[in-house]
This record gives sequence, C-alpha cells and structure tokens, in this order.
Amino acid sequence: MSELKTNRIVPRDGLTSATGTGGGIIQVKSATITNTFNMDSETFADVTGVTVTITPTRSDAKMLVMYNGCGSLENNNSFGLIRIVRVIGGTTNSTIYVGDQGESSQARASSSISATQSYMLNAFSGTFMDSPATTSAVTYKMQAAAGDSGVAVYIGRDHANSNEFSRARTPTSITVMEISG
Repeated sequence: MSELKTNRIVPRDGLTSATGTGGGIIQVKSATITNTFNMDSETFADVTGVTVTITPTRSDAKMLVMYNGCGSLENNNSFGLIRIVRVIGGTTNSTIYVGDQGESSQARASSSISATQSYMLNAFSGTFMDSPATTSAVTYKMQAAAGDSGVAVYIGRDHANSNEFSRARTPTSITVMEISG
C-alpha cells in the first residue's frame, strides 16, 4: 500500500512571485467568538478572542484579512470604532487598514458603527490584502473603541441585552489567508 504525506500543497503554477502568476492559497487561519465584548474608552482595546497568528511560508506572501461582526452602542446617536492591527515581533502596526489622518482628533479606524437606537445591532466587516514581508509569526487582532468617552460600545449583542427573541447574540470573526505572491 502506498502512502503520500505532505506539509503543504503548492498551487499548479508554483509559489512564484516575480512572474506574476502567484495567487494560490497556502494556509488559512481563523478565530471566531460567540461571546460578547464591551468597553467605554476612546482608546482602542483588543476584542478578546478575535486574534489570529499565522507564520508566512514566504516573505513575499500576501495576507488576505477578512473580519466581521455586529455591534451596538449605549446611547442613541453614538459611534463605535473597529480596527485591525498587525503585530510582528512584539511591534504593533495600527495603520494597516485605516482611513487617512484627517483632523487632529479624528480616530483612524477600519470600520465604524452607529446607532439611532441603543437596541439596534449594526453589522461591520472588512476585507483587505496585507504585505507583512516576513517569515516570522504575524498576529492580526481586532480592536474596538468608543466614539465618545464613557459611551460603551458592545460587540456581539445589543446594549439593552433584553430577554427578547429579536435581541440576537451574534458571532465575531477574523480569517487570514496566506496567498502566494
């Protein structure tokens, strides 16, 4: 009986980069939480459990990062902010998928949620291609911040947390795919 073992499957055209024929998926990592998270600070904080660590097989590989979830706010007409950060060797880069710097006090975020009513859940999501240029372990984390200090943002549930069927609990996830260059 024959046996075939492999630690990876190479796309048909190989893992080339300079020829422009890359694009094969090398590996996929994902993290999903079904619990909730909340905070009321204008300082970004990690959303507990929405973290993926992936070790690129090649320094010219790209990382396709996808994230999604739902959020709610403590007060009507408030905002919550979401961003994705990248950590390599203990150094955090918080500018990999955020808007340009505007006015001096404006936050730079990957997504924003708002609410006209505190019981409303608002979906957020994003997809982007990152180029970490390393073969060291790379960590991608979701962070959240309140748009206004003292006004809580809730991830995965509505603010009221009422025991009604319509007040759903929702998952939050992040998926990272290593793509050949």
